[in-house]
Amino acid sequence: MAEPVLLEVRERRSRFGRVVRWCFWGFQLLMLVGSLGTCAAVTPYLAGPDPEVAMGAGLFGAMAIGTLWVLWPVGTLLLGGLLLATRGRKRLIPAPETAGRG
Repeated sequence: MAEPVLLEVRERRSRFGRVVRWCFWGFQLLMLVGSLGTCAAVTPYLAGPDPEVAMGAGLFGAMAIGTLWVLWPVGTLLLGGLLLATRGRKRLIPAPETAGRG
C-alpha cells in the first residue's frame, strides 16, 4: 500500500499577526507617500527666484529624504521580522481523495 500524500499548509495568522501585517504594509505606504510628498512639496521652491529660499528648500528636502531613507530600512527590518514571526504554523494534512481514484 502506498504512503498517503501529505499537503503542507499554514494556519491562519492570529489577530496580532494580522495587525502586524497591516502595520507593515501601512508603514511601507507611509514611507512611499512621505518620500514622494517631500519631492512634490520642495520642487516649486527650488525653481523660485529667491536663491536663499531655494537653498533652504533644498536643504530641507535633503534632510527629509535622508531621514526617510534611514527610517525606511530600519522599520522594514523590524516590522518584517515581526511579520515573519507571527505567521501561522505549518501543518501536514492528508490530501483529500480525488474522485475517480480507486
